[in-house]
Amino acid sequence: MSQKLGKINPQAADLKDIECYVLDMDGTICLGDTPIDGAHEMISLFQQRGIQFYFFTNNSSKAREGYVKKLERLGFKGITPKHIMTSGDVMLHYIKTRKETPSIYLAGTPELEKQFEAAGVTLLAPGCHTADFAVLGFDTTYSFEKADALCRLVSDGVPFLATNIDRVCPLEGGRFWPDCGSMAAMITHATGVEPIFVGKPFKETVDFILAYTGVAPGKTAMVGDRLYTDIKTAVNGGINGIAVLSGEIGYEDIEQGDVAPDYILNSVKDIYTALN
Repeated sequence: MSQKLGKINPQAADLKDIECYVLDMDGTICLGDTPIDGAHEMISLFQQRGIQFYFFTNNSSKAREGYVKKLERLGFKGITPKHIMTSGDVMLHYIKTRKETPSIYLAGTPELEKQFEAAGVTLLAPGCHTADFAVLGFDTTYSFEKADALCRLVSDGVPFLATNIDRVCPLEGGRFWPDCGSMAAMITHATGVEPIFVGKPFKETVDFILAYTGVAPGKTAMVGDRLYTDIKTAVNGGINGIAVLSGEIGYEDIEQGDVAPDYILNSVKDIYTALN
């Protein structure tokens, strides 16, 4: 069977009509430390034409500035922290749309703590007796004290939230770290309470994106190389989903999967070509 590339869903927006592109990074913009062919040109074109673009990561453990430095190292020019979105941003949006001045217990890295404090969130100590929310991020400084605090609060009925559902964070050489989903499973196993996850692929991610950018869903696209994170986010949130074959998935994965993208492209170079 021949491969059908380009627009798969006739009702989807044309690439030239999309006003905001939200981009996955590894497998979409780069492979490790190697930029994907056409990525530099696409970003430059977005900048020249005033098209909004953002890089989204489910990793809530790092500050935006770290991603800016990585992109600069890969040769991308003019990238600022405002171009970076994380599951930590989604969590803040979720919390603050439910309580304007929340007090929370956060199990997260110092970078995530600074991000929450800068947004006006009051962070409580592990010994606190109650909180508006008990929040777990991808915490590379996780400890028994933090796990104990989460278990105690969640058992007492404090809403349990987690930034992202990823089980592992891939490392070089096939290694990995336990990610937020695995840490959350420990708390769930102890308390019997499942958290609300808010990063990709959940609708809350798109709720944040639309609020942050001010662009309509039909003019917004998520571009990525994973069906069950990037494209499922687009489907769950009602925005355009653009699958690229430059990373994790192949064409046969899309054919056999039950998550349908609006576009199938070889790589982001096809976006650049379509906009010229």
